[in-house]
Amino acid sequence: MSKLDVLHSETARALRWQIPAREAAPVLAALVPAGGVLAMLVGIDGNFYRPHGAMMAFTPDGAMVGNLSSGCIEGDLRAHAAQVWQSGRPRRLLYGKNSPFFDIRLPCGSGIEVALMPLRNTTVLRQALAGIAAREEVVFACAGLPVVDLRPDLQVFVVGTGAEAQAFADLTRAGGFGVEQVSQIDPAQLDARSAVALFFHDHDREMGLLQVALQSPAFWIGAQGSRRAQARRLEALRALGVPAPSLSRIRGPIGLIPAARDPRVLAISVLADIVAAAE
Repeated sequence: MSKLDVLHSETARALRWQIPAREAAPVLAALVPAGGVLAMLVGIDGNFYRPHGAMMAFTPDGAMVGNLSSGCIEGDLRAHAAQVWQSGRPRRLLYGKNSPFFDIRLPCGSGIEVALMPLRNTTVLRQALAGIAAREEVVFACAGLPVVDLRPDLQVFVVGTGAEAQAFADLTRAGGFGVEQVSQIDPAQLDARSAVALFFHDHDREMGLLQVALQSPAFWIGAQGSRRAQARRLEALRALGVPAPSLSRIRGPIGLIPAARDPRVLAISVLADIVAAAE
């Protein structure tokens, strides 16, 4: 067993691999029409900027989708993938530290192991893509490869008016996250990877919205305002019969930067709070 095999085994036991579904989806979709070779990062010796389970696809016509490095190994992987597709036999390749490919260097000085798996039956890919489209937590289990959880992307529902709400929606959208600016909340649209952020100066407008949001499995529910506003908010909801466990789900003041007043700073602060809670 190689050093990377040992590292891979230890990592798999300690932490189930997870990658964003939005990253995996185009890779899997590229292989659906005619099959191809799925490449997966399965071992890391040292530090590397891509996570265990990262994927890319090589189609029979030579196209590449995705990446496993910043361009250091993709060309070589494509040549090996063509051979794997022709032979039908999986292959594992070591790059960087302790690699036999001395002419291919990784600037980070680490070693990585990549598995190449030929896929002619695409049923597992279609099933995974259907789950991704439905925003389900997909367990991607392909014979010969480690199991990887494909997590739905964050989706953020923004309710409110004014500069704060717009700055937050713009920043979140620019970060590549799903954003819905709504005036009402539909709990059926919210799942365990959803966040609800309320931006109101008139806190009386929040009561009904928060009660509806609390009927959903949203992992993050928060409302703009000071500690005093949060105390009044919770007291008003308590008087409406909202139970204590539900009240504990409502965050306030929101954001990682205390007392942020500038709409741009508040936006950064709240988005960081949501992303930190999601990880």
